[in-house]
Amino acid sequence: MSEKEKMANPSSCGLMSLNCNKAGMVGLDKDKINQVIEAASKGSKFYAKKQEDQARIDSQVADMRQAVAGLSHSQVDRARKEADRVVETLRSERDLSRTIVHVDMDMFYAAVEMKDNPRLSNVPMAVGGMGMLSTSNYLARKFGVRAAMPGFIAKKLCPELVIVPTNMEKYAQVADVVRGVFKEYDPNFAPMSLDEAYLDITHMLDSQDSQVTAWSVVQEMRGKICDRTGLTASAGIAPNCLLAKVCSDLNKPDGQYQLQHNSQEILQFVSSLSIRKVGGIGNVTEQLLKAVGVQTCQDLYIKRAEIRLLFSELSSDFYLAVSQGIGSTRIEPPEERERKSISTETTFRATSDRGQLLETLAELCADLAKDCKDKAITGQAVTVKIKSHDFKLKTKVSQMCQFSNCEELLLATAKKILTNLLDSSEEQPLSLRLMGVRLSELKDKNDPSLKQRQGNILAFVKGEGSSTQASMSRANTKKYQCPMCGYDAASLAILNNHVDKCLAGNSLDDQTDVRTNTSAEEKCPICDYIANNLTDLNNHIDECISNTPNKVSSKNVKSCDIVPA
Repeated sequence: MSEKEKMANPSSCGLMSLNCNKAGMVGLDKDKINQVIEAASKGSKFYAKKQEDQARIDSQVADMRQAVAGLSHSQVDRARKEADRVVETLRSERDLSRTIVHVDMDMFYAAVEMKDNPRLSNVPMAVGGMGMLSTSNYLARKFGVRAAMPGFIAKKLCPELVIVPTNMEKYAQVADVVRGVFKEYDPNFAPMSLDEAYLDITHMLDSQDSQVTAWSVVQEMRGKICDRTGLTASAGIAPNCLLAKVCSDLNKPDGQYQLQHNSQEILQFVSSLSIRKVGGIGNVTEQLLKAVGVQTCQDLYIKRAEIRLLFSELSSDFYLAVSQGIGSTRIEPPEERERKSISTETTFRATSDRGQLLETLAELCADLAKDCKDKAITGQAVTVKIKSHDFKLKTKVSQMCQFSNCEELLLATAKKILTNLLDSSEEQPLSLRLMGVRLSELKDKNDPSLKQRQGNILAFVKGEGSSTQASMSRANTKKYQCPMCGYDAASLAILNNHVDKCLAGNSLDDQTDVRTNTSAEEKCPICDYIANNLTDLNNHIDECISNTPNKVSSKNVKSCDIVPA
């Protein structure tokens, strides 16, 4: 919807406005499509959440406009001089020596499905579900249907739309073939997702005959991808990653675009470029920048003083670099990039069924554990992310007492977090439509900083207790004694359930406390500290195991691959 219409219709939601910068959507009647989107959404929980978010953004925009109006000439002059110094430094450090390629598969998920079922090629189709779409083919995009759009809205835009369920395993197999082609041109290529990657082909151009050009190399690469997968790819060739990504979208589908290594040509190229074409600038940032008077990359330079005063230094530096067409020239292969987290999530039909939600959580933890083990990664912080039926997002994190990639330990921790999120919700029972699990604070499994000692705590998490208790267990494998009341359990599972009840009165909000079998003298299983009483012991174990208040329960945790911290 245009700015004029938004002023006339304050109920319109800018967050739901169609982004026509996507390939295959140029020239659409944006205002008409936005009207259909709003009409289809009104009254839904999705629309209510978007309106709530938009109201917050509108308030920020109003504050920013007021701040712009209140800037003095001297403030603006000082900020402009400061920005000019940053720009001068950026220009002096501009690197035009590299040839970076960004390759983006065309409507990847949809293309895979159309290849497997040719009948889908002649109809508007999308991949995903009624909750959310992952992508759409070009026929569907003519109706305004695109990725990250709820399926029920897409159906209003295009009643004939065919929605195919997502099949990530199938897409990953095709992606492996595509990556095999990438390796032939740059063994250190950087995959950004299943359907896109950055390559640095500078070395290839320097080492081959002078007749070989970047254009011909990329054309050959795209040809190989098509021959081996039956799918098309588009590519951008430029001196840096930022420009290469923009260029890869200009001649879609099945095309390529090259920007020459010339600073003046680069400045001319970005001068009229919409800020939404730039990676890292989305709907919210666009609205905030428009409040300052910015719509193109050239405007980022023209309004550099205002941006310097109203945005953070980090954001300001980024916008100034964008205004000059300057981006990273370093391609980092996955093994060299410091990965901060690894995650998986899924969207489903809204449900409050606790059993179904826990089953979904178990599947996510299994996928996450497998991914971590395949990459030889361990982590310590587990985050559960949920989105409720009314599209409200919540996350909660808990620390494991060990670096681990064990499925059972991940599930035990995530289950505690999810249960807390569900039980503490004002709405009961809480209905969810999305769930995700993330492992962070990562370390390589073979990291030398992780001492490979299998001490008392490992035995404890496995359910074996302290060394003293382990000896007792060997002497009497049929008995497990509760450290609180002396109750003899017939099995470890029964003991775990019993200990949970014994400790029920001692647990803190949002804590999963670790406890272990102790003798009557209340001995710590980690360091053999003798506690005065059970409360003293509990507090001591918390400090002994970790410096964080969140612990992992040993209940139902099997023997697994844990690296002591």
